[in-house]
Amino acid sequence: MRARELAALRQGWGWTGIEFSEIVANSLFGHLLVTDRVGTFHYVDPDILGVQTLGDEAAAKTHMELGETQAIWRADAHVEAADKRLGAPRVGEVYGFTPQALVAGDYAPENMVCVELAAYIRMTGDLADQIKDLPEGAHVHIKVTD
Repeated sequence: MRARELAALRQGWGWTGIEFSEIVANSLFGHLLVTDRVGTFHYVDPDILGVQTLGDEAAAKTHMELGETQAIWRADAHVEAADKRLGAPRVGEVYGFTPQALVAGDYAPENMVCVELAAYIRMTGDLADQIKDLPEGAHVHIKVTD
C-alpha cells in the first residue's frame, strides 16, 4: 500500500527537490511524516501546501511531540466534524479539503471530503507547485481535470 502513496508523493511533491524514500506516518487529514534518501525527516502539511524539513530522527521526534504539532496532526475537531458529515474513511483514504478550500484556507466542514491518500498527496503537491510563486492574496481560478 505504501508504494502507491510514495509514488504519489514523489510525483506530487518532487518539485521541492526532496528525494522522498519512505512515508513513516500519516494523519487522518493527510499530513505526512516522511524521510528522504539520506534519512532526513520532513513534515508534509497539505493544509498549508508546504513541506518542513525537520532534520534527523531526534529532531523529528521533538517536532512531533510539540503540543501544536500534535493538535494539528490529530485535528480532533476536524476529525469529529468530518466523521459526522462523511463517515469514517475507508482503508487507504483520509479526510481532506477541496482544492478551492485549500487555496482559500476555508476549513469548514462543508469543504471536507474523503479521498484516497495517494490522490490527495498528488493533488496537494501539484496545487502547491502551481501556486507557490503567487503573491499573498492573489486571485486564482481552479479548474479540476482528470
